[in-house]
Amino acid sequence: MKTIDLIVPCYNEEEGLEHFVLETNKVIDSMPEYSFRYILVNDGSKDKTYLVMKKLAKQFSNVKYISFSRNFGKEAAMYAGLQHSTADYVVVMDADLQHPPTLFPQMADALENEGYDVCATKRDEREGESKFRGIFSKMFFALSNKLTDTKMPYGAMDFRMMKRQVVDSILELAEVQRFSKGIFSWVGFNTKWISFKTVDRQLGQTTWKFSSLFRYAIDGITCFSVAPLRFTAVMGAIIFVISLIYIMITLVQTLFFGITTPGYVTTLCAVLFLGGITEMSIGILGEYIGRIYMETKDRPIYITKFSNFEDENNEEKE
Repeated sequence: MKTIDLIVPCYNEEEGLEHFVLETNKVIDSMPEYSFRYILVNDGSKDKTYLVMKKLAKQFSNVKYISFSRNFGKEAAMYAGLQHSTADYVVVMDADLQHPPTLFPQMADALENEGYDVCATKRDEREGESKFRGIFSKMFFALSNKLTDTKMPYGAMDFRMMKRQVVDSILELAEVQRFSKGIFSWVGFNTKWISFKTVDRQLGQTTWKFSSLFRYAIDGITCFSVAPLRFTAVMGAIIFVISLIYIMITLVQTLFFGITTPGYVTTLCAVLFLGGITEMSIGILGEYIGRIYMETKDRPIYITKFSNFEDENNEEKE
């Protein structure tokens, strides 16, 4: 019997976590040829998510949980789940049921019978999403695919099922500042993409704001591309050539035609333009230097406060 681990990052999911498990169990019960296990990761929730996890672990023998000492972010939660997974197949999904467990049979069939290593999902559209957010999302995927070697279809999501070899390859990439969508694509492997229409969550509230998504997009580009650095170098070269041509034109006008050099307006525009370019270049360099700084600290990606995996290990020792 093949085993499947369900990795579920949780942040303030007190209202909907039990409902998620009960609904997912309905799908699990319809797939008796597989043995499922939950790995619930509490990412420093401010509500009673941890207590709900403990309750579910007592109620269901296949529920395991990890609780962080503070909020380390969804990327760290996914990494923790992957580290603790041991199954033949591993699923990464959210706890809000926007990633439908009804896709499990299709995913498992793709890995089991169609020869794929990964079955990943992408969304075609999302109910209630603003047009501005949709446009920004399309711009991110287009820009990311152009600037990086990690190609992702529009709407690519973290929700996927992977074989053990794929998971082991992902765990070899132990960088602190993680962008899982890019990592999933970077490791390669034969991937089947399936699309579905996401709906608004029924319980709880989303913690993703536009500012968070914007920072996430910046992380995605800077983690897998040095194109912004090259852009600043090209901009510097272009400005140098333009300024050289302008100086030559000004000298010719002054020496041979007696035309006076323009004054305050030209100087002001040049100073503001070059100042803006300089500030932007420093900012881009700062992003990369900051990432180098964080990686050289070699801090752990997460810190575990509570986990019932320890109980499992104690039972094995006994």
